[in-house]
Amino acid sequence: MFDLDFFKKIMWPDDPAFPNSRTISHDELLPDGLTMGTLYIGRQGTGKTSSLARHLVDYFKAYPNRAIFVLDWSGSITDNILSLISSESESEKFIKRLVYDEMGHPEFTVPMPEFSHLYGFGYEEQVQRVSNNLTKLAPELIRDAPFLAGLGLREIAPQIFRVLTSITNEYGETWQVTEAKKLIADPLLLRKCVDLYGYKVPEAKWFLERIFLAIKPAERELRSYALTALLGAVEPAATRARVGFYRPAWTPKEAIKKGLIVLVNGARLINQKNTQHYLFTQVYSLIMSEINKRTPGDPNDEPVALVMDEVYSLLSIPGMAEEVGMLSPLYRSRKLELYIVLQALSQLAPTLRQQIWSIGNIVSFAVSNFEEAFELAQQIFPYDPATVKLSAKTENQNPVTEPDRGQYLKIANDLQRMQHRECIIRRYRSEKILDKNVLWVKKTKEISNLPSKSNVDELKERMMQERGVRIRDALEVINKRNVKAETQSKPPAL
Repeated sequence: MFDLDFFKKIMWPDDPAFPNSRTISHDELLPDGLTMGTLYIGRQGTGKTSSLARHLVDYFKAYPNRAIFVLDWSGSITDNILSLISSESESEKFIKRLVYDEMGHPEFTVPMPEFSHLYGFGYEEQVQRVSNNLTKLAPELIRDAPFLAGLGLREIAPQIFRVLTSITNEYGETWQVTEAKKLIADPLLLRKCVDLYGYKVPEAKWFLERIFLAIKPAERELRSYALTALLGAVEPAATRARVGFYRPAWTPKEAIKKGLIVLVNGARLINQKNTQHYLFTQVYSLIMSEINKRTPGDPNDEPVALVMDEVYSLLSIPGMAEEVGMLSPLYRSRKLELYIVLQALSQLAPTLRQQIWSIGNIVSFAVSNFEEAFELAQQIFPYDPATVKLSAKTENQNPVTEPDRGQYLKIANDLQRMQHRECIIRRYRSEKILDKNVLWVKKTKEISNLPSKSNVDELKERMMQERGVRIRDALEVINKRNVKAETQSKPPAL
């Protein structure tokens, strides 16, 4: 009796016998299915970063009206994207649509103040956004000390921020979070600011005068301790210049309107965890605030891609991870295309680990952990009860079928042992149509070998200088802020 499986093993001994799969020549995700969300996973050195960078650059070139935001923890995908763009024949054309934001640069900063009218929504929304960010970054503090840390972040923080946004000069520039500690630590300065500008924010004026400033100094310090501790993340000079300068160098509104690709590189802050978490959370919240302004199902809105490349502040901190886990299913109608890039599922907070499988497209390269490979096999491949474990020895016997665990164990072994640039893809053709087969790519698409027209490091410096401000100049502006310098005066009493 002819045994087809035995013949396949002789002809293609190294081919993984993935069930319900078909081979395609290169890794490709379809544009109409990207709103289902995309997960890239694979250990280091498998080629996932190069594959995603090529996909994003191709997408960037094909759809000039669509914005792409890349939040890059390590800086590797940033370097890949810049290298690909600079090797294009029309590189200058594409560079004009590029924003490079390197957090922690020693000489230049790309300003992103927390409060600015240029973001396109009111100061009260911005106050709530910053307060919510701080709350999500400190779940342990709030859990262990709900009446002190919780009160400080949920009640005191927004009142202080409201006062900050009420202090403006003749150009409409407000104070920033860099002045928050001054107001908390100096009751006389806080009283003066409330007296001069409290008429703009009467609720904050009432709370600060009647409650916060009326309690004993020791109790006031206890209640605001969590807030001042979290604001310590903005103390480094480069960070203070970034969030304290009055004008943002770019806004999500501008990027979406012009179809820009924004690369936010946090590699320089890898050893400054608190600062890195704060700044990535800030950028993410600004992007999502702009997306939230969209009307669900509006045909005039262009899709927006948001790439999170191992951004631990968003993926491993429970408060942020829970929100990220809801993006793909909830924001499909707002045309958000979410990409999450991981080396392992263990990088996710438990809440996001449970929600991650709501993402539609999965691109899996070789993974290290066998338990995670087994979980991937269960999520990507349907169980085939007709899979033969042992062929019938005679015509009167029936073959022995493989139970579900045995089938997934075999797939997991194959997933672990895939070669460099080899991957499998579960892909949606559109929001309604899932590809019938899992796609097996023996080798991802080749990256262009054309020489770059400019060195990547030189391009980074050029881009930083185009939109950035020298740190010393930004700090000079910030350090000059005081109540006397502001020309806005209290209106006459009625």
